[in-house]
Amino acid sequence: MKQFLITVIMLIAIIFSFAGCNSNSKETQKDISGDGKGNKITGSAIDDGIKNGTSEEKAQAPTHKAEDFVLKNGTIKTDVCDSKAISQNLIKEETKHNLFIYLPPTYNESDKKYPVIYFLHGFGDSPSDFISNSQSELDQAFSKDPSKEFILVAVDGRNSSGGSFYVNSPVTGKWDDYTSKEVVSYIDSSYRTIASANSRGICGFSMGGFGALNLAFLHPDIYGAVFSMSPGVLAPGKIGDALDSWEYDSGFLKSYSQAFAYNTKSPYDTTPTRDGSNKDNKLLKRWESGFGNWKEKVEAYMKLRTPLKAIGLIYGTSDSYKWIPEGTEYLSGLLDEKGIKHTLTSIQGGHNIPYEAMTTYIIPFFQDSIEWE
Repeated sequence: MKQFLITVIMLIAIIFSFAGCNSNSKETQKDISGDGKGNKITGSAIDDGIKNGTSEEKAQAPTHKAEDFVLKNGTIKTDVCDSKAISQNLIKEETKHNLFIYLPPTYNESDKKYPVIYFLHGFGDSPSDFISNSQSELDQAFSKDPSKEFILVAVDGRNSSGGSFYVNSPVTGKWDDYTSKEVVSYIDSSYRTIASANSRGICGFSMGGFGALNLAFLHPDIYGAVFSMSPGVLAPGKIGDALDSWEYDSGFLKSYSQAFAYNTKSPYDTTPTRDGSNKDNKLLKRWESGFGNWKEKVEAYMKLRTPLKAIGLIYGTSDSYKWIPEGTEYLSGLLDEKGIKHTLTSIQGGHNIPYEAMTTYIIPFFQDSIEWE
């Protein structure tokens, strides 16, 4: 009997012991996986809560930090600009052209004014594609730092022959005046912009890379900074190489001629035969003056005595147009010779806009070089 009572007492003790372990186990799990209110705690919040005994307070911190980086979307708009400048042409060029406009995330939530960056596309490219492809990069960058938002405007430089090169021509119209005067005036009057060269930049690719440089050098009172990607820039004596690269592109040859080396009577375009004649050599010089003659262009810019705040050049070392890396390097050397500050970047790649160009190059460049109120 005595042995039986001892056995019963031992069984009761064991039962109470197991009940106690289960209870402690549940409480420990609650402390680690939640705050007692159904909220999970993970990572450093768990460690801080255990160390400091304040798991509920620590659990709230990651939530607040996450809210600071909520991705907000900008807005893309398409406006139509009817140009008086382009109407002055010989080929009955269309005067109405689209503008593709990216408004940053806070634009519709505030009354502040914004800097503006203008983008000029390449020959045969779509300005709307550039805007839509850039939106996610712009949204992410501006969500992290709303204080450095800007408006991005893509100008449509296409015309009936393919591309305008953003220059004034009696054949195709005054595309320089359209881009630098009419478009800028329209954007400043239609949107909340900081209407100052110090808060206005221009960038472009290929044909647009040339256009951005050319317009910035001509109008440093309008554009305060320029970033040019794989620009149409010819070093002296390289027009032959360029013509070779364009040999089978009749549309480009026609557009280039109408922009830079035109006839004022039909046919409005003419291409050098390179037969060595005096007439043809003169025509070659006119062709070279388009993407070339940078010494004269830079000297004319310097005479304006209005220095750009920043000049950026970038090209791909494997560009299929081999004269573009050579021309970009030449222009960089010329700027060095003239004591003009700029940046030159060479990257592995061909004739294309660099991957994530907006995040890696364009946004940082202009955030460092233009001004916000």
